[in-house]
Amino acid sequence: MRGVVSFVACSYLLCIGAAAAETGKLLPTASLAKQVVASGKLLSDSLPGTTMESRRKVGFAVRDRISQFIVDQIEAKPDITKNQLTTQLRAILCSGEYSMCDISQQPAVLSTGWFGPNGKGQFAVAYQLNLGFMGPKGAITVVESYWVEYAKTVKHWAHGGSEFDACTANFQLIQQFIDPNEIWILAWGTVLGGNGRGISGRATLYRLGGDEVKVAWDDAREVNVSAQKNLIGWEFSYADKQMLYGNDPKPYFFDVYQLNYLDRSFSRVAHYRYAD
Repeated sequence: MRGVVSFVACSYLLCIGAAAAETGKLLPTASLAKQVVASGKLLSDSLPGTTMESRRKVGFAVRDRISQFIVDQIEAKPDITKNQLTTQLRAILCSGEYSMCDISQQPAVLSTGWFGPNGKGQFAVAYQLNLGFMGPKGAITVVESYWVEYAKTVKHWAHGGSEFDACTANFQLIQQFIDPNEIWILAWGTVLGGNGRGISGRATLYRLGGDEVKVAWDDAREVNVSAQKNLIGWEFSYADKQMLYGNDPKPYFFDVYQLNYLDRSFSRVAHYRYAD
């Protein structure tokens, strides 16, 4: 009887140990959050000799540490949910006075499904690091791809997003494909600190697959841009700058793009001009 009890107890302990190993833990975020806050400190308040390029070098190092954190976090907690990972990233990216998290879609963890502790799949992460100054290099925009196999092999595939380093950006998942794996992300935004009647901006479609991030579509010529996902693909509204400042009565346009899932192509299916 004692042998049976011992066997049951040992089996119970083994089960507890296995459950603990699977459940894992959420990693501390405070140290990385401090680095993000430091990278967003106003350039004018920095030590003498600090330049925009030196600040960007620090920002890229912080970006790489965040990427490694994502890999480490999934390996430490294989059953982590998408919401938990998003919360962890918000704790890192959103505590500073000058963080860019007031934009509702930052940071974004993007995937139509989730791999779970016993699955495999691709997901994307998108966010911005404020570097403490306005201008073409005032932020580091991150659009990156990850591949997970049974939460044991986590690969960080590729970085992209530099097109928005002068803008505040919004991100939305347009579509996710498998075999071969690919995620399409729509980004749009206006220039940092922009004001006036026509604020320059851009909208871009990224394709994240394999080991690269590609720009599949881009419109950086217009002002007062806005874009969002819809039922067939995405839509894009904007003003023609020359028409707007030339007091044309109908300076605004609205375009709709349709996604073809089977051959992974897209086309513009509507182009509408309207008044301010």
